[in-house]
Amino acid sequence: MARRAVALVTAVAVVAASCAVGWHQAKQLELGALAPRQQVEVWSGGTARRWHAVRVGPDSISGIPFFKPTTCDSCRIVVPRAAVDSLRLGDPIEGFWKTFALVLGTFALALIYACRRGCGGDY
Repeated sequence: MARRAVALVTAVAVVAASCAVGWHQAKQLELGALAPRQQVEVWSGGTARRWHAVRVGPDSISGIPFFKPTTCDSCRIVVPRAAVDSLRLGDPIEGFWKTFALVLGTFALALIYACRRGCGGDY
């Protein structure tokens, strides 16, 4: 029984981590500034950077590291567009609700399973 519990907890952790921010591929980015709190994951040279306050220029993309304030212009990092392998946009609100539903659903299923296995009516 302990192995099943460990497997269940591991599976829930993996699935919950994959839902965290609701990442999706950016289609075509327009030139200019994105919403200040829009999370963007910029992949370049095998390294991912998570930014916000992102500005898209004709030949570069710049942003502020996600854990810095959006007003920290001295923190801004610039990467040439030619060096960017891919971009993903994150939606933290959507990711929160997906994770919440997953955890709640998993708990409900575990509770139903436990009641069916343990509630035999021997009171």
